Amino acid sequence: MKKVLLFVKDSQSAIETAKKIQKYLIDRKVSTDIYINRRGVKPKINIKGRDLLLVVGGDGTFLAGARTVAKYQIPILGINEGRFGFLTEVEKEYAFEVLDMVLKGQIKYQKRVMISAYLKRDRTLRFLGDYLNDVVVSKSNIARMLELDVYAMGEFMMRVYGDGAIVSTPTGSTAYALSAGGPIIYPLSENLLFVPICPHTLSNRPVILPSDFEIKLINLSPDGMAYLTMDGQEGMTLKKHDQIIIKKSKHYCLMYPNPKRSFFEILKEKLKWG
Repeated sequence: MKKVLLFVKDSQSAIETAKKIQKYLIDRKVSTDIYINRRGVKPKINIKGRDLLLVVGGDGTFLAGARTVAKYQIPILGINEGRFGFLTEVEKEYAFEVLDMVLKGQIKYQKRVMISAYLKRDRTLRFLGDYLNDVVVSKSNIARMLELDVYAMGEFMMRVYGDGAIVSTPTGSTAYALSAGGPIIYPLSENLLFVPICPHTLSNRPVILPSDFEIKLINLSPDGMAYLTMDGQEGMTLKKHDQIIIKKSKHYCLMYPNPKRSFFEILKEKLKWG
């Protein structure tokens, strides 16, 4: 690897860690730049020609980085400077050791499913982006039930009365979908997950679907009642009859795992199992 971009959380601790990593890489003759990812600001950086995106921050920083490099298929390594660390798997005390293994080609990256989201309003179809975790339709600031029609591969699946619905990747199954009662899906699985949020009809349950399925959510609630959120970081207010179309992206998130901890070890640590 010759060119690495450090994609860093806007915090003093993360920036200090990034500068130490930058020195480590420069000493090994690896060209390195630092980009500070600021909350609410969409990254505008030249990522072409990079061999690695090194995220220093939390899972939110990782998600922003994943969206930034998805179409270039640049692998990502996450160093944890956040709270949860489901995505930024490597604790900073092991950063140099794991990074050295990556530089030497001793670790293989994983391919994580991403989803593409589209908004169809009237007769206009708009591509919203590629996302690693989830696409969510939920209530805005009005405490009333939403009404959504859900279609899978063009077939009517259910009508949801409740707080909304989540369409998640396997990676996102440990995020909002988990707190809404969805199952944990092994992150390398090729699936999509649909989870209704607090459904009034208690028989509405989470559904695991093949990754090649197209899922469509039709908002039947009045203008301004429903809000669309992608990866918990991008969003917009919906109008009645807006259609949200979600399908597997043609791009994957190429992610280096922590060789010192398996997925189940991370679950045991983060979810306090056992």
